[in-house]
Amino acid sequence: MPQVKGNPSKDSKIDISTPELTIKKPRPLQYHLVTLHLFTKSDYKTVIFPQSVFALALVYSGSGVAEQNQHGSGQIALRIPCMLAWIWLHLLVEDIANQNLGSSVLEDEMNKPWRPIPSGRLTATEARRLIRVMIVAALALSAFLGSFLPSTTLMTMIWLYNDLEGSSTGPLVRNLLNAVGLACFGWGAVCVLLAGATGDENMTRDWLLLSVAIVTTTVHIQDLPDKEGDKARRRRTVPLVYGEDWARWSVAVVASFWSLVCPIFWQVPLPYAAAPLGISSIMSAVILLGKSQSSSEVGWKLWCLWVTVIFLLPLLSNSIT
Repeated sequence: MPQVKGNPSKDSKIDISTPELTIKKPRPLQYHLVTLHLFTKSDYKTVIFPQSVFALALVYSGSGVAEQNQHGSGQIALRIPCMLAWIWLHLLVEDIANQNLGSSVLEDEMNKPWRPIPSGRLTATEARRLIRVMIVAALALSAFLGSFLPSTTLMTMIWLYNDLEGSSTGPLVRNLLNAVGLACFGWGAVCVLLAGATGDENMTRDWLLLSVAIVTTTVHIQDLPDKEGDKARRRRTVPLVYGEDWARWSVAVVASFWSLVCPIFWQVPLPYAAAPLGISSIMSAVILLGKSQSSSEVGWKLWCLWVTVIFLLPLLSNSIT
């Protein structure tokens, strides 16, 4: 309480000071849209583009996936925007869950300071509030579009990878969770395009399983440019557990193997069948001959291109089942 000395007259004024309240100005819509974009910016080349290609190539391939669905090609094309929205919304959930971890924030402050949380665009508390809303929105959209099972499976993978620290458990678990999570994006995208169906279930299942095997055995190429950050976070990645040379050679050899197997699986004619092997050869040369940070980053980008070309193979297939 303020103290008043003496006998103040009627005209006396008592100075009662109160602390000023700081009221945050509401952020414009453009600010929020940029923030959401920054969460997912790094994963357009790794998730949205490759998994869109995976779904579209499979649905429109000669494998009979689209023909066994009640919707025609024109109707499927109209659902492409829905497919892109489904992939991006689930990617947003995955990225917020990962980037909101304390260790991720510390790593991003060094490697990717432009991301929403380290840059101060969003606090960790606000990010947690946002992800709760996004999870509900993703599940609701999935129920509406007929892709609820892929959605819940993907949410489980996100929980295992981030909250239960599956990303740090060991190289095999880390790679497998990455592979299954990416496959869920492709699986969900196919379901969205086919309004809840999967067309030829055997073909879709076999191609999904093969894609899981491809990613599990090669995705550790992403750990080459992030070796220092992973070491600081005490992650058990392939380069840190088995050595950088082993990680590079394993990607080079196994990628070449898959580049031969996948065209045979889809009965792709020459010269199209040579495309995956050509890209994997360039990728192998980059990561084996140059071991710098920049060459590792180029190798990772080439891996994304290589996987995308692999996912295009159903569209080039001569087989009709």
